[in-house]
Amino acid sequence: WAEEQFTGAKLTDIRRVARVKTIAEAMAIHPGRTIPQLCDSPYAVKATYNLFKHQEATPDNIQSGHRALVLEAMRQPGVYLLLEDTTELSWSGKHAIAGLGPIGNSAAGLQGFFVHTVLSVGWPDAPQDTNKRRPVEVLGIGDQQYYVRTPCRRPRESSQERLRRARESQIWPQASQRLGHAPQDVQWIRVADREADIYEYLVSCQALGHGFVIRAAKDRALSHPETGKRAGRLFTVARSAVPLGEFTLELRQRPQHPARTVHLCVSATAVTLSAPWRPGYGRSRNAPIQCTAVRVW
Repeated sequence: WAEEQFTGAKLTDIRRVARVKTIAEAMAIHPGRTIPQLCDSPYAVKATYNLFKHQEATPDNIQSGHRALVLEAMRQPGVYLLLEDTTELSWSGKHAIAGLGPIGNSAAGLQGFFVHTVLSVGWPDAPQDTNKRRPVEVLGIGDQQYYVRTPCRRPRESSQERLRRARESQIWPQASQRLGHAPQDVQWIRVADREADIYEYLVSCQALGHGFVIRAAKDRALSHPETGKRAGRLFTVARSAVPLGEFTLELRQRPQHPARTVHLCVSATAVTLSAPWRPGYGRSRNAPIQCTAVRVW
């Protein structure tokens, strides 16, 4: 497995490629172990740390061969879900560490960086029991980016906070561009939580032929698809739609929540999301987004 996935790593020295394969195999066999626990000798520990310190050892270079295999698999006929989120990696403590930036609410001592990952899975073709969660085939990482947050001199200043959020939100449409156009007769569906409710991200998905299932975070203004006039708000329209059906779903046990069976109703209605207003630019030049608002309760 390690040979297949990491032979295509873009490293100039074949010894570094061999080290990548060795550490990947060890991590696959013993996930969660520290580097000293993964390695079988002091030399291997030092070689692994030297690999990760090298300027070539970026996620793009190390994962290059793996991502190529994932992209090739995603070009085969079928339906593929691209599960996407941003994760904080924390090295918080009293002492500052060079190369890290603030995380969380940027309080003193909170330091680390952010990783934005797109995990690709294959959706099964065969119809199954709708009351159970469908098993999916994990293909691997379709894309991964990282960034370090730049501290603001006055973090309480609202304009600075807005600018920082605007910069960080660009990671989502950038992921779209890095994945590229979806092949014809193949469905790529982006799946993400509220953080992805970004107008530019939705535009990038539609421009590249990606479907999307995004949990709504903003009560967006709607417009009429033909006249362009205002047509209410997203949440009001979604809640007024009549149920299309009902079903039950078995939920597994979670902390403070026992396993249980839930009864769900579903509604769906076509909507047109208005282009948002941007400071300094006014109304966005992009066209409104036509999509479907799905409500589950």
